[in-house]
Amino acid sequence: MIRAIVEAARDSLDAQKVSRQKKDALFELAARIGLLAELSRGGVAAIAKASATERRKPLKAGLELVAAGTSAEGLDLGLEASVPRPRSDPGAELEWVLVRSGLRGIVEDEHYSVIMRRMTAFLGPEYFDKTEAWLAERVKRRKSRAENLIVPGELPDVIRILAMDKRNLERALRASGRDISTAALAGCPQESLDLARPLYGKIGAAALEDDASHLRSRLSGDEIEQAQATFLEVVRSLEERGELRLGPEDELSADPAFVAALTKAVLGLDSSLIKGAFRGVEGALLATAMQGMMPEAHDRILGSISKKEIKRILDAIDDSDPLPRRAVQGAGSELAHRLFEAAADAKAARPVLERLAAVRDWEG
Repeated sequence: MIRAIVEAARDSLDAQKVSRQKKDALFELAARIGLLAELSRGGVAAIAKASATERRKPLKAGLELVAAGTSAEGLDLGLEASVPRPRSDPGAELEWVLVRSGLRGIVEDEHYSVIMRRMTAFLGPEYFDKTEAWLAERVKRRKSRAENLIVPGELPDVIRILAMDKRNLERALRASGRDISTAALAGCPQESLDLARPLYGKIGAAALEDDASHLRSRLSGDEIEQAQATFLEVVRSLEERGELRLGPEDELSADPAFVAALTKAVLGLDSSLIKGAFRGVEGALLATAMQGMMPEAHDRILGSISKKEIKRILDAIDDSDPLPRRAVQGAGSELAHRLFEAAADAKAARPVLERLAAVRDWEG
């Protein structure tokens, strides 16, 4: 995508004649516009404030148009009328094109990461890594947002089933399109977003979550419900054409009896035994097994181990996918086997060993 935009830019302006010093200055200008794009999602107050103090003519003129509520087409016409594109000066023309591109993205309510990518693409491929670093820093500073709109329906369950094979979920998201997918996810619990995030990479995942949060405050419940219905229709269409296959929903979660048994076994362990036994457990195994435990067992485990081990386990959980019942129960039984050995060495009480042995030998 970046290379295609750069090639298109070369057809319309001679960016190669612009000095590196000028391009570096324009990168900083793009970063300013990117920050404005991030701030402006809450309204045009940030745009109006910036336009009052801006000195660069193209940007000042464009910001005034955006603050006045212009459309993308109106921005093009107004900018050309007030500050004509300076085609005789490569540096000035590159600045004009970059500003126009960034402000169009703001008008069209695009995510700041998309806007930043598009603007810096005009500077050339050598600015890709610099842009990546800038975006990564913004991601690092993001604050989590509380959910304030959950639309009841079957979509969260469908996403969980699709996520059993990432290719299915990715195919459904792509077929639905970014606008429908994000609006649909805006009405889902955080779990649904967490399942979709790995498909977009670190920065793309942050953009997905930001967009979903933005749409929760912008769209009505009926609009989000309509987006979810459209997404589900796309999924059904893909399934009918044989492009994806949904498994039975009950394959996703462990047997409730198994969950209760494993949870009870973990809750019956001493903190010292958990701390010692879990230190050597592989992250992937533990993350899978924890899908077969109730939240109180998670709290028991995390409350008994060091901060370093907590981080290791939480990272493994973040990287794990929802798995079929047999995988979760297999991991739970393997974990119970290891805990049984540790408990036997520690001469734990007989009821503790019996509970662990029951999970270890589970045949349900």
